[in-house]
Amino acid sequence: MNLANLYANTEFVRGIQLFRKKGTTDSFLILFTNTPDIERFNYFVNYIEYPIGLENHSPFTRGFYRTDQIDKNYDFKNGDWIMVFISKTDKEYDNVHITNSSNRNFVFDFGGSVKALNLIEEKFELIATDIENYNHIIDIYPSKDFEQKNLKSWWKFW
Repeated sequence: MNLANLYANTEFVRGIQLFRKKGTTDSFLILFTNTPDIERFNYFVNYIEYPIGLENHSPFTRGFYRTDQIDKNYDFKNGDWIMVFISKTDKEYDNVHITNSSNRNFVFDFGGSVKALNLIEEKFELIATDIENYNHIIDIYPSKDFEQKNLKSWWKFW
């Protein structure tokens, strides 16, 4: 909800779908009804890794983004998918790492630069997800959207 409220001025957070993997209590799938652009998607992955107000939170976060949805011609744009993650050695908190299907690693910094790395911190691995293996928990909308929807009088008739 905090993520949706933080980015409420964009359409990307209207309808974040949260699922929990069947038989687990700590494995989740997040889908966006309105696909964010690559920059905001990277912000969202970073936010999930470092949520405001939750200390001692250390999730295993992986985001997957289709390269055909990336408008700019970034060097990492290779293959059908990229994998977005936070480096295990991250101390700056304002970037993400990207691995493409050629296992080239990049740092996407929120100042707008992308830097190729000479090492492979993580190899690309598309984690297959079958929605049938997940239970839908909730659809998340920014609180202002929710409040506006609830302003409609339940007793009004046409």
